[in-house]
Amino acid sequence: MIILYIISVIIWIALIFVTMGIAGNKNRSQLGFGLFAVFLPLIALIVVLVVKPLQPSTAGTGSE
Repeated sequence: MIILYIISVIIWIALIFVTMGIAGNKNRSQLGFGLFAVFLPLIALIVVLVVKPLQPSTAGTGSE
């Protein structure tokens, strides 16, 4: 029975890191999605997969 708990914790931690990685690739807040994934990992993963990537900020580049 303890093996199931260990496997569950490993999967839970893996989902958190996968969610944070995808959020970072989409220029979203890794910390925000990481905290979201701590409490609701599957929902956070689905949300981060659905949201569109943020465009990089062009403020201060001088191109208008």
